[in-house]
Amino acid sequence: MKFSTKTQQLVSKRAHNYCEICGQIATYHQFHHRRPRGMGGSRNPATGSASNALLLHPACHVVVESNRETALENGWLVRQGIDPATCPVKLHNGWFLLNEDGSALSVVERN
Repeated sequence: MKFSTKTQQLVSKRAHNYCEICGQIATYHQFHHRRPRGMGGSRNPATGSASNALLLHPACHVVVESNRETALENGWLVRQGIDPATCPVKLHNGWFLLNEDGSALSVVERN
């Protein structure tokens, strides 16, 4: 399941077109699924939600995909069965809960 145009717009607005991990301008970017789609996609509507999406530089996307344990610890990846809206994510400017409407709620930093 790809992210809809509306979801991509919500995430781009939240990120202000900066990579959400490194904080650098992301003229060229990719949308990352925090909870992977799985083989054959997913019917779960949360898969295509703004809370499940990150706007990333391609290089940061590679870092997420190649360092899965770190990505899980930082909330860049979310295990199947977990609602991404309930899993804090470490962005370049702190820890947040990502909402379906594209907003982000700051949370206390985790140790």
